[in-house]
Amino acid sequence: MKTVRVAAGIIRRNGNEQEVLAVQRGYGSMKGLWEFPGGKIERGETAEEACVRELSEELQVRVTDLRDFYTVEYDYDDFHLSMDCFFCRIDEKAGAAEPQKSDRQLSLRWVERRSLATLEWMPADRGLVEALAADAPEDAPAASEQEKEAAPAKAAKRSRKRPKRLLDSLDTQGLDAAETELVRRRAAIRKSMQGNKRADTKPEMIVRQRLREAGLTGYRLQWKKAPGRPDIAFPGRRIAIFVNGCFWHRCPICQPSTPKRNTEFWEAKFRRNVERDKKAIAELEKMGWTAITIWECELKRDKVDETMARVIERVRAAER
Repeated sequence: MKTVRVAAGIIRRNGNEQEVLAVQRGYGSMKGLWEFPGGKIERGETAEEACVRELSEELQVRVTDLRDFYTVEYDYDDFHLSMDCFFCRIDEKAGAAEPQKSDRQLSLRWVERRSLATLEWMPADRGLVEALAADAPEDAPAASEQEKEAAPAKAAKRSRKRPKRLLDSLDTQGLDAAETELVRRRAAIRKSMQGNKRADTKPEMIVRQRLREAGLTGYRLQWKKAPGRPDIAFPGRRIAIFVNGCFWHRCPICQPSTPKRNTEFWEAKFRRNVERDKKAIAELEKMGWTAITIWECELKRDKVDETMARVIERVRAAER
């Protein structure tokens, strides 16, 4: 299934930032459903650049203060949608202060976040709508003049009490507490994913060491000529070895849990990983290769000898 990457803007209304812009689709099989404005990310563009461009073309406005806070992962019948979402607002100094409806839209509407669920949304947007509505702040009494004056001193005192963390450098100025949490959560997910090494992981190094000790050398690493780009490949023996992390590839042995926050995103990502792994193995087998999957948990101290003995036996048994 192909993946279509898009960017969407959650435009917060100037003067009433609890209202966001919704647009009603005016074409296709889902005509009449509501969605957030945006469009496809072009080759060479970042998601943020695509969001600015698409909103300019679609609504005739320039947006500013973009904050990456959510990723939608959704499977339609014929493609997978991956949508990066940004809080933003209209830059009134750059042109039009109000968005203009295009010929591909039936209507535009500013909607209170807590009322978003009253509209009929595109299937992919429903999880995002729930997140926005759930994080909409309740009405609170206005702060007194004394409280306003004391706020900077209290914030400075809090900052001295706790050490500065990497995510504290995020620009969350102008966001309320709930929106700040969404932005910080998205940054934490991105940081975690960027820290996931593609090659030379500790489990992979263990496997390579054991193979060398067994005299099985001459393998290729991250071999692009084989489906799935196996971590270790023996082209002459037609052996492909995948050293899989249990969390990212959903180990059937230890069955890792799914994060409780942003569950839809994680489930879709895991599903794509598993489908990609199955496809690679099927293609290798069709080509006459033997695919061996080694799970991270199988390389723990009490299991590594048994695991590698089995792997080495299969490699040696392969025809040269």
